[in-house]
Amino acid sequence: MNPPVSGNWQRLSPFAVVSFLWTAVKIFGRGAIQGILPILAAVLLLRDDEPLGLGPLLPILGGLLLLVVGIAVVQWAYFKFRIAEDRLLIRKGFIKKTALDLPYERVQGINVERSLVDRIIGLVSVTLDTAGSVQAEGKLPSIRTEVADHLRASVAALRPGLEDDLLEGVSGKARDSGAEGWGRVLLKLGPADMVRIGVANRNFIFVAAMVGILADLLQPGDFLAPLFEALAAGIDNAASAFSGLGALAQLVLVVVLILGALAAALLLTVTAAFLRHHAFTLWHDGRTFRSRAGLLTQREVVVEAPKIQQLSLSQDLVMRWFGRFRLRALPAAAVVAPGGQNPEGLGVADVLDVPLLDGRRAEELRTRVFKREASEIAVLPRDDAFRRVSPYYIRALTLRIWLIAGLVLGTVFLQLLAAEVSAGVGVPMLIGWLASIPVLVLIAWQLWRRRGYTHDDDGLASRGGFIGSKVDAFPMRKAQSAIVKQSPLQRRKGLATLQVQLACGQMTVPYIENEVARGLRDYILYRVEASRRRWH
Repeated sequence: MNPPVSGNWQRLSPFAVVSFLWTAVKIFGRGAIQGILPILAAVLLLRDDEPLGLGPLLPILGGLLLLVVGIAVVQWAYFKFRIAEDRLLIRKGFIKKTALDLPYERVQGINVERSLVDRIIGLVSVTLDTAGSVQAEGKLPSIRTEVADHLRASVAALRPGLEDDLLEGVSGKARDSGAEGWGRVLLKLGPADMVRIGVANRNFIFVAAMVGILADLLQPGDFLAPLFEALAAGIDNAASAFSGLGALAQLVLVVVLILGALAAALLLTVTAAFLRHHAFTLWHDGRTFRSRAGLLTQREVVVEAPKIQQLSLSQDLVMRWFGRFRLRALPAAAVVAPGGQNPEGLGVADVLDVPLLDGRRAEELRTRVFKREASEIAVLPRDDAFRRVSPYYIRALTLRIWLIAGLVLGTVFLQLLAAEVSAGVGVPMLIGWLASIPVLVLIAWQLWRRRGYTHDDDGLASRGGFIGSKVDAFPMRKAQSAIVKQSPLQRRKGLATLQVQLACGQMTVPYIENEVARGLRDYILYRVEASRRRWH
């Protein structure tokens, strides 16, 4: 690699091939699952002779592996970058050439990731998030720490808001000794918090179910089959031993098995929490928020407070028991994909994610993020400032869910008729559909109880949820558009729905008074037009 001198074109470290290889594997793996594997499964099912062994597939798998490795090497060979005085220049691609010109003035956050191997050999992966773009454009995988320091200094020279210590200490002792120059420590999570995060993981029950049925999914030829066969034999022997003791002993056995599956799932989710959020620390230096976490792979996210468009504070049932929340600060163009996965290897701009905090710290973060604007807007779900929407929201939700359930049952009934099933099955289905109305009313009532909104002269917050709660709050001047919609029922009752479009998504306040919705829309647009400050 060339020395980090402004104006020189540089190449990535050879270890960056691993990053390109991992990206290619994810893309090819997704394509195989969606295309190749179904075709292969159909071929195997249609064969009349012996099943196709793994031997004939090895050359195909080997060829695919060589292809993926070749693509990664070519991507590395044709990737170069230059750190200029006012912009980052990237040139990449062999068949499809891509030229990226990223001015430092557009940078709204710098994210640093260090895997275990990177930490050993002194490399970092740096991503520059920009305003107005969903994709994290400036990504430099596996570069030397001195190159990262030079990039930091170049960005800080044109962005006073991004302090000189954005990447300070990447190669020094400050990072390893607690990062004394990174500002005030607002939050630091310990081992007990990792357990809370693991228990509150929404995939906890799913993991427990998968652990419980894993023995049924494994075939005799699998490498773990002997272990699960021995476990199954032990369970059968225990069941036989308990069978003579009556139904109570059998119930105890079932409870023990369920608790065992839950314990295994808890161990997995807590381990995942330690790997991802170990030693989570949040700093604030007056303008910039920085978080760092991770056991094997350390990840740092740096976001300027003026770039944050929206705060999202959520609390599920388990978090409610713990008296804790999860906070996400969304910058411009941030996209939160379901499950936290990015589509097709797309580098999506990171959000400042605080996995666990109490209400007092949530209020403190809100004040620090919004400062003089919307600093008093409510973010805690139980705040008395929230006003519920119209009770007609219950009727609308009930009718909507009921009609959708009717369409689903009607489709199932038609499929049963096509399969020559007796038409008499439609009677109990119709009775069940009609009898479901009270249950749907209760569900809609619970959703209405959680639904609410509040606002002051500077900000607007919307609350929602079913079992848990979620509050989204934003300063009005950062709205990109505001519209008022009315359904036929809303028009009859003098109600409306307010929709506000932000640079990081959309916020909706349904079934409020029409005059209130229009007044809020006009006031939001007025604050946008009257503000002389940038929204990002």
